[in-house]
Amino acid sequence: MANIKSQKKRVITNEKARLRNRSLRAALKTAAKKVHAAVDAGDKEAALAAAQAASRELDRAVTKGVIHKNQAANRKSGLMRLANSADATTAEAAVAAPKKAAPKKPATTKAPAKKAEEPAEEAKPKKAPAKKAPAKKAKAEESAEAEESDK
Repeated sequence: MANIKSQKKRVITNEKARLRNRSLRAALKTAAKKVHAAVDAGDKEAALAAAQAASRELDRAVTKGVIHKNQAANRKSGLMRLANSADATTAEAAVAAPKKAAPKKPATTKAPAKKAEEPAEEAKPKKAPAKKAPAKKAKAEESAEAEESDK
């Protein structure tokens, strides 16, 4: 714990803010889950009501400084889009795509065993690439030749 009086006060206020922020974030998650649950149930009215409630929670979180206003706008947009597509999505999914059977796995066939009489082809060894002379040696040789020609 800090020794300075003002720092002691900051520690206490930071803890209060942390707890408030944590509870607001939990409320935001709960509100979003309610929207998702209503959409999964196919109830568009309930989904829209839950989205509006979530929108109010997001606005409250912005005023408290828990999340940024642009993040709240993005989340509200996503929740409203999800809520608006609630009945259309579930109705189309039920009618258009009935449950599909699991795809069949292809039958596996074993390869015929190799005959013992046929000799196996011997693997040819790969040729190693030609090695280049190190650059330092080549330069050293060139400089030595240049010095000899100068003399």
